[in-house]
Amino acid sequence: MSLMKIGFSGVQVSEIEMNVMSQNVNNINTVGYSRHQAVFGVDMNTAGNGVKVTSLHRIADEYRINQLYRASSMLGQTLTSYRQLQRLETLLSADSMNLDQGFNKFFSSLISGDSASPGSLVNRLQMISEAEALANRMNQLSSSVDGQFSDLNQQRMTTVAHCNSLLDNISKLNEKIRKGEVSGENTASLRDVLINELSKVVEVRITDLGDGTLELALPNGEPLINGNQTEQFVVLADLNYPQNQILLLSFNGQNFRVNSQIGGRLGAYERDVLVPFQESINDIVLEFATAFNDQLGQGFDQNGIAGKPLFVFDPANPAASMSIDPDFKPEALALSGDGALGDNGNLLKFDIAHLGLQTFGGTYTSMLGDIAMETRQAESDHAAASDIYVQATIEKLGTSGVNLDEEAVSLMKYQEAHQVNLQVINTANKTFAAVMQLF
Repeated sequence: MSLMKIGFSGVQVSEIEMNVMSQNVNNINTVGYSRHQAVFGVDMNTAGNGVKVTSLHRIADEYRINQLYRASSMLGQTLTSYRQLQRLETLLSADSMNLDQGFNKFFSSLISGDSASPGSLVNRLQMISEAEALANRMNQLSSSVDGQFSDLNQQRMTTVAHCNSLLDNISKLNEKIRKGEVSGENTASLRDVLINELSKVVEVRITDLGDGTLELALPNGEPLINGNQTEQFVVLADLNYPQNQILLLSFNGQNFRVNSQIGGRLGAYERDVLVPFQESINDIVLEFATAFNDQLGQGFDQNGIAGKPLFVFDPANPAASMSIDPDFKPEALALSGDGALGDNGNLLKFDIAHLGLQTFGGTYTSMLGDIAMETRQAESDHAAASDIYVQATIEKLGTSGVNLDEEAVSLMKYQEAHQVNLQVINTANKTFAAVMQLF
């Protein structure tokens, strides 16, 4: 190879490398961008062959990238848990739905009024009024919890649609990479961005197939992207919990239930927190209403007639259905133990201090405390996940991110190489001209 061609090869390589560095610098703020580097090659068997660019290498550490995916999933899961628990805690703390206050007011009406004057119409009306207020608290609390179920279901539908869209786009990028990345496109970096976004939705496991493409699966091995086949998430109603939804994975025309413990925003907040809480509320309400109605049934009203239930409810859904019998009259309260007018023997059997203020109100207060503790733990978990995500991002950028100082030094080096190769070409021209003058 002539001296001039060697110089030309050096100029071309230097220009390519400077173009690559310019691309790196221009994409320093591009989310997910991994810096590129030109790889040079030379024919070592023959001296004087010059230099050429053999490939354009994307600087990426797969371990760091997968570490970032895991951190993204943890961040998404902890953020969702914290937000939902925070919302539930705020909901339960509202005065209008605080069952502890409702129980206190209801049983206080028994203590302050009917125990002293069981025949007083005013006191009996006050007791029924507080019973209605307590039932309304139960209804509002149940309705608010049901509303949270509905909101989460809607959020899940939106999230699943987003998840399926991400899977489809990742699969398309996989196919483009398999066929050969188009010049000028940063397909692999864009795919990294989409997988990172997917990781915030659902925890994934990545397998590099060696041809530039990736295989994606759930933690238990259920495939999401396998070759050119892409699976989709499906949401259906849960037959065991009608207000709930279940997550399925559509695979080869069949639906398979996905483990509820998958990470990201599709985590099982309902199963872990909301459903147990709703069941506990219904247990408290059912136990209270049943115990109170049963005790009324053991007494007599002002007319000497055996007592009848005050609270009416559906045992399958007591909190939502709790109400006062619309035909219940004040004189029908069975406060008498023997049927005698003015007797309050049955009222004294209610064990108000223990039954009302400790058993039911205390249980509800304990539940509030548990939710508050879970919220604080979720807040702490999210803070820790945020720190891990930041550290994972820093470590990834340390390997594949663009460093302006490094790029500036490299740019100066290749600018100098470019100038030197121009001098080589100039020298070759002068040598050629001198030779031509000999003829």
